[in-house]
Amino acid sequence: MDVVVLGESRVAFLPVVRGLVPEGDRVRSAIAEVRPDAVALTVGREELDALTAYDGAQAEPANWEEEMYVAGLRQWGDVRKPPPCFVEAVRTAKELGAAVRALDFNDEDYTEAFTAKIGTLDLLWHTRLEKKAREHGFLATTPEEFVLEFDALVNDPVAYAALEQAREGHIAKRIAKLAGKHRSLLAVVEYERAAGVRRLLDGYRPTY
Repeated sequence: MDVVVLGESRVAFLPVVRGLVPEGDRVRSAIAEVRPDAVALTVGREELDALTAYDGAQAEPANWEEEMYVAGLRQWGDVRKPPPCFVEAVRTAKELGAAVRALDFNDEDYTEAFTAKIGTLDLLWHTRLEKKAREHGFLATTPEEFVLEFDALVNDPVAYAALEQAREGHIAKRIAKLAGKHRSLLAVVEYERAAGVRRLLDGYRPTY
């Protein structure tokens, strides 16, 4: 975790591995340490609403990509859905009286970005990706390496990578906007998007 100064705001930036159970404890500790005015997560508005209403039940993977992600990540510990990093962020923020904010596209904006970036040929190529992915031999030796390797694998062809870059731009702008409203902000950012978002934030103001 490092800190970025954006105007009058201090933004604590915390990359997390989605799904890995110990990451929930990391987030809880970070919030207790920073005691921010607001906690912001790389989820959309609709997902944040679901996290706020979460009843503790374990959800199953929704598709083959999630199945592969969970199976690969399990070598480093228990994996749960919804991700403990976000569940604990919402829970701990509520306990401290901090606001909770969404950083990612909402459903409508994501659909618009998807339509703009992904063409018919991209869709056809992506539908053939499952076989390639299941035959892939992962080289990762840490959970962080795994999520980056998996992200690069499933965001093929290049149009899908461009869509993720669009997400990073949106997330960075949201962080900057929230920094204008809160003097202290903790941004909980999924590891796959963290480096890209962090580089964009460096373009706003220097690191503290």
